Amino acid sequence: MHLQFTWDEEARVAEASVVFGKYLQGWNGVVHGGLISTVLDEAMVKAAGYEGYRCVTAQLSVKFKKPALIDQTYTLKGRILAVNRKIIEAEGSVVAGDGAIVAQGGGKLFLVGNEA
Repeated sequence: MHLQFTWDEEARVAEASVVFGKYLQGWNGVVHGGLISTVLDEAMVKAAGYEGYRCVTAQLSVKFKKPALIDQTYTLKGRILAVNRKIIEAEGSVVAGDGAIVAQGGGKLFLVGNEA
């Protein structure tokens, strides 16, 4: 997806903007849910990377709150909740321009190294 993330050091949140084009729609005018899941996963893994961890996704859950529409700008956010021995717990969200949460995700990331 070639997303360009930034890191808010104070809030400890990875953030990026994304616009889903028409070619990424499922139903007419609505972004395919698999793409929403993909960008949530990316936001969580990027947050872990900014915190200095290398990891891969072990588990991902997504709660779709409302449809994401094509050709609109959304903000992706990801942050780490907890770091255990081999598992990082993270959360992510897809937020519309009006501040409405379109989707929320939670994940368990398997730690594969300790340097990003």
